[in-house]
Amino acid sequence: MKLRKFTDSINHAVDGIIYAFKTERNLKIHFAITLCVLAACLVLDLDRLEVVMVFFAIALVIVAEMINTAIEAFVNLLTLSHHPLARISKDVAAGGVLIAAVNALAVSYLIIFSSMKKPLLDMVVTKARGSMAHITLIILFIIIIIVVIGKTLGKRGTFTQGGLVSGHAAVAFGVSTAILLATRNIFATSLAFFLAVLVAQSRMEAKFHKWFEVVLGAIIGIGTSLLIYYVFYLVK
Repeated sequence: MKLRKFTDSINHAVDGIIYAFKTERNLKIHFAITLCVLAACLVLDLDRLEVVMVFFAIALVIVAEMINTAIEAFVNLLTLSHHPLARISKDVAAGGVLIAAVNALAVSYLIIFSSMKKPLLDMVVTKARGSMAHITLIILFIIIIIVVIGKTLGKRGTFTQGGLVSGHAAVAFGVSTAILLATRNIFATSLAFFLAVLVAQSRMEAKFHKWFEVVLGAIIGIGTSLLIYYVFYLVK
């Protein structure tokens, strides 16, 4: 029962993210900028503290935008009239988003833009070849964003159950591919892909996904890992 409640909690939380992504144009812009910033983090020679600050700034903007959406929905539920207090509530929430966005811009200027002054090619080669673990985490984050977008476009299902794309399959095959690229160990890779196949099979047997949704998830996971690896390791 506890596991079930935990899964339901995740579903409700992701449903909230998908709803906000569907209804809020600004949040779509924030996600697009997030992908660009994550790509910049891969190529720039940032230390751990700088990466944490960038991630915190990104999360702060997205959380503020989602709180703003929740406040707007709650105020609309309470009253449909143009009450001064309703306007104040929405304006204050929007002001919080503005502050978070300005903070993110300041962080970007102080960290990312200043780091671009260094030789870009040297940063790409050194950072990519020396941080497979860091790249793997970025790959997983990108896969999750792609899955959320896919489920949004499909207009059905939740992150953990159903939808146009199997998030479980995408993550499982993405991790398996990352293990292959990082270790080049046949035994470890075989075990990882075997577990990924079991994950995919369980999603179909539980009737959460159809076979093409699982295949699409696997393609997204494998393709994302291979693309990132190709761009940062094989391109000279």
